Amino acid sequence: MAEAKQKAKKYKLKDPSTQYAEGSFTLSGKQEKELPEQPSHQLLRRIKAGFIVEAK
Repeated sequence: MAEAKQKAKKYKLKDPSTQYAEGSFTLSGKQEKELPEQPSHQLLRRIKAGFIVEAK
């Protein structure tokens, strides 16, 4: 329950001149979004590699 009260993290592209699309999840430009409930392995790899970063 404490997790539900926590503010969900938003993510954005490190380079806003790029875009990322996979299924119903897309990021482009300076967009900031929460991750899907069950992010794909591909999306998690992009975050780990630094192409997608946490928005501050």
